[in-house]
Amino acid sequence: MSGGGHNSGGNLRWLLTYADMITLLLAFFVILYAISKVDLKKYESLAVSLRGAFNTPSAPLPISAKGNGGERLLPKPDLVFEVVQQLRERLGEDLQAGRVQIERASDGIILRFQDAILFERGKAELRGEARRLLDKVGGVVAGLSNPIEAEGHTDTLPIRSAQFPSNWELSVARATAVVRFLVEAHGLSPLRLAARGLGEHKPLFPNDATRGEPRNRRVEIRIVTR
Repeated sequence: MSGGGHNSGGNLRWLLTYADMITLLLAFFVILYAISKVDLKKYESLAVSLRGAFNTPSAPLPISAKGNGGERLLPKPDLVFEVVQQLRERLGEDLQAGRVQIERASDGIILRFQDAILFERGKAELRGEARRLLDKVGGVVAGLSNPIEAEGHTDTLPIRSAQFPSNWELSVARATAVVRFLVEAHGLSPLRLAARGLGEHKPLFPNDATRGEPRNRRVEIRIVTR
């Protein structure tokens, strides 16, 4: 007997695996060739196809820039991060001294100033210190197209004067003073700006019945990014 009992077809099964490997290698080299010259549209199409094949969530697509080596891909910039960094650079000493706070919110960037930094007690005229701080802010926001909102806040201690019958009027007047300064000193379009006063109705901390809460007396500038 000369091996007639062996299944000769079984000896060729390795060819199936080999053929699969060759197919995968061919596909791999086709992809390498396709992206050897970066074309943003081709890249986006390829990225979408691969995400669909591997069932992965979409991610922000990169942007492209041209240099001596041709078109290259750059990460998509985070505008909010860049603006916060600029504000931190300009307000560095003031941040450390507690004269201003910067907070990232879901709808934008909040700059928070205690009222004593910007205004005399019970008044709505900007102090010299306030103008210095707002000049730094204006230098950043003047180059943006985002809406800017100024909010005036008080605590629960009442104010009754001929000019300000209640905390409502005082908080509105202070927010308006900030908006007016940005328009007049830095040329911001009034169409981008809004001023509103919330009185004591949006506190950050609980108010004491007799003493109020000084930390609630503040002005907030919101750079809207939503």
